[in-house]
Formats: sequence, structure tokens, C-alpha cells
Amino acid sequence: MALDLITEREVKDIKDCAFYHTMDLPGHGEIKGKWDLRKNTGQYLGGIDFTDKKVLEFGPASGFLSFYMEKQGADVVSFDIGNNIEWDVVPFAQYDHTQLFKPFIEYNNQMKNAYWFSHKALESKNKTFYGAIYDIPKELGDFDVVTFCSILLHLRDPFKALCAGALHAKEKIVVTDLAEAPKVYSKNHMYDTSLLGRVKNACRVLMNKEIYQYTPASIPYFQFLPNYKTLENKDVWWYLSPQLVVNMLGVLGFEDTKIDYHEYELYDKLTPTYSIVGTRTKSAPKDWEHFLKNS
Repeated sequence: MALDLITEREVKDIKDCAFYHTMDLPGHGEIKGKWDLRKNTGQYLGGIDFTDKKVLEFGPASGFLSFYMEKQGADVVSFDIGNNIEWDVVPFAQYDHTQLFKPFIEYNNQMKNAYWFSHKALESKNKTFYGAIYDIPKELGDFDVVTFCSILLHLRDPFKALCAGALHAKEKIVVTDLAEAPKVYSKNHMYDTSLLGRVKNACRVLMNKEIYQYTPASIPYFQFLPNYKTLENKDVWWYLSPQLVVNMLGVLGFEDTKIDYHEYELYDKLTPTYSIVGTRTKSAPKDWEHFLKNS
């Protein structure tokens, strides 16, 4: 697969941008996004010292974490989905799911605009490659740290994506994701983790309207989130428990792991998340590339 290096993209009007993260930009002030990670950003990234580290970031969106790591002294390369790559939308049989491709591409293009708009405003030196996360060319090179920040839940095959990234990670992999499975992953219907919200959820269970299963965090498990009855979660595939991610990283040679829990604002509501730092203890098996090509 060809590697598409983007060194600059001219974006003159902020109205052409979609900010996934809340950001503070010189000359523009605070710009609101879906996620606000500005408080304790380092904790979100696992508490790693990024000084003089070469970092590969998957799924930069509007780039908040890219620019944060650069400010901490990292040499950052961001890898985002190419314009000619189909999104991993859920192929519901109940309607023509291909109608999602165009709006998702348009939204992603606006996020890329936000990235490059911010890149210029912050005078960043970060580099960006566009392509397919399941098919990353060797030419991309090796990195000290590889990050997967809240993107595995959006991928049809999160293990394959982790495997592809692991081939480029010399020291560490950072994975962050939601610490609780959302009932509905949308602006107006986020799973309510407040005390009152939990009481309401319990009442719904007692009324047999909805049933929630609470599985101990120590058990590694997937939860498949798309709902064919309501057509909810069109681009959100999985809840991945922390121990599941720990097991995946262990399989990939990152046996030394650390889990941290925290909360950040998603749509102005505190949302529980976790971050896992996996440190490489075993070298990559020689047949991993064969696995990626044939899976």
C-alpha cells in the first residue's frame, strides 16, 4: 500500500472545521469539541514522559493529543484514515448502511481541516500520514510509543489494528477507551453514570424495560454495541473491557501493563475512561505480517 504523507493542508476558514476535541488556539481562544481532555491530559495518555520520544498516533481527529505530545517534547507522526478508505460502519441489514459513507467522509474531512487549522495556529512540526489502519506499510518505520486513543471501539477488528500498530512499537503502546459501555453513544443519550442515573437505570431493570449486565472489571470481555432494533451505534462496534485489552497486548508481546481510570467531559458530561500502558517484553513474532495479510 502506498504511503500518503501530508505535510501541509491550507485551511483558511475555521467554519470549514469540525473540532472533535476542545482546544485553545492562539488568536481564536477556546474552541468547543465533543471531548474536553485539557485537564490531566498526561493521565489520559498513561502518564508517559514523552521527552525525545518518537510517537505514532492513530486517529488524531482534530489533533489535540498530537499537539499536546509535541509540546511535551515528542516527535509525533499522526496516522489517519485515507480519503479513499471506507469507514468501518456497521452493515445493518435493516437499511442501506452505505448511505453513511458520504457523511462520514465529509465529517472526517472537516476534522482533518481542524487538525491542519490547529497545526498552523500552533506552528506545529508534526507529520501526518493517511491510509488504512489494517494495512500499514513497513516504510512508516519504528516508534518508541504507539497510541490508540478512543478508536478501537470504532473499528470492526480492534485486535488486527492493535497487531498492525504493534509491529511499529519498540517500547510502549497506549490504549484509552470508555470504562463503561454506553447504552447509546450519542449527544442526547449518553449512559448516565450519576447516582440519580444509576437509580433510574435500576428502576428500568425492575420494570423489565431494559436489562443491564454488570460484569466485573477483572473479567476480559467484549460487548457488541450495535442494536438492530433501534439502529443505534452505527459506527461504534465494541465495548472492550480493560482486562481484554491487557490480554490482547500480552499476546502481542506487551506483558508489562498498567491500568489507570479517570473521567473526562464528553458532550459536557463526565464520562469514565481508562488508559492502559503496555511495555514491550517480547519481540514481535515473524509471522505477524503474514497474519495481517491473510486475516
